[in-house]
Amino acid sequence: MADRKDELKETAAQCLALAHSTSDPHTRAALLTMAQKLYDGASKRAGDYDAAQREFNDRQMLPQPAAQQQQQIQPKKKDE
Repeated sequence: MADRKDELKETAAQCLALAHSTSDPHTRAALLTMAQKLYDGASKRAGDYDAAQREFNDRQMLPQPAAQQQQQIQPKKKDE
């Protein structure tokens, strides 16, 4: 299991490096969050990690609500 923890820590380090090299704040935030989750996963017991991974995967499989489109009100045309 140490190999898996080392792999997660290495991937977390790669995410940190990418976060520091990007100028986009949204990408940086996503990479920092990912790095933190990977490091947390590497630091937890194996059973905790497996349970967290299953929960994450299950949430990804849930149907996402459809985005609603907003209708714009068009001005009335005057009779000419």
